[in-house]
Amino acid sequence: MKNSGQALRNSGQAVLLVLVVVAVALAFGLSIISQSNTELKISFQDQEAARAFNAAEAGIEEALKNIAVGDYSLNVDDLNVNYSVASQSTLEGVFAENESAQVSLSGASGGLTQLTVEWVDSDSSLENPGSCLNQSGGAPASLEITLTDSANQIRRLGYNACDLSAENNLTNVTDSGSGNYLRQVSFAVDGGTDILVRIRPLYNQTSLRIFGNVDLPTQAYKIDSEAQAPTLEARAIKVTRTEPATPAIFDYVLFSGSSISK
Repeated sequence: MKNSGQALRNSGQAVLLVLVVVAVALAFGLSIISQSNTELKISFQDQEAARAFNAAEAGIEEALKNIAVGDYSLNVDDLNVNYSVASQSTLEGVFAENESAQVSLSGASGGLTQLTVEWVDSDSSLENPGSCLNQSGGAPASLEITLTDSANQIRRLGYNACDLSAENNLTNVTDSGSGNYLRQVSFAVDGGTDILVRIRPLYNQTSLRIFGNVDLPTQAYKIDSEAQAPTLEARAIKVTRTEPATPAIFDYVLFSGSSISK
């Protein structure tokens, strides 16, 4: 009887051990299945997000093919894409050193008498280096402004964001701009005769914002495109396309309707 009881205890322990092993194996298996399902779900969501991004990008490309103000939609890879194009009378962007920003005044109303320029992101250590040296990268950008009228007469203005007038003979500006803009300056224009303004940053790149005392002709187009996958993964892209402008190198070219004599 003693041996029989011992055998039963051993048998019970063996069964318990088997159950523990089975439970551990089951838990491990369920964990693997759960992890696999999670990874599959994440992978699927990533794929759907990529589809939505590609579809939104296709909306941008479609808008750029033929710029026309309005709201539009198209179907890309079985996804609905909604995109819109809006005109902007303000020119705003970041321009590299010696890269000219071009403002068209053709078609401006006679009420246009003044342009305002705001420049230099005061929070940018690149644009606002904290020094005022007459060298590339050593100062916040100065501006060389060229105005051309309908008779091809040219006049030039120049402004510094810090005290450099003794070195370059440009006018120092101390007025602060709105928001993060370090400087602001306004100058007179004639909406009836002036047709083009080019603004070239010197010494540094700069954030730039240009607007008039009345709305300017269209300077840029803002394009918004959005697509959403069935899984509700959505992607949106925003792009601003400026009006075509003459490359900066042409600021150094001399034009003449006849022969040029040295």
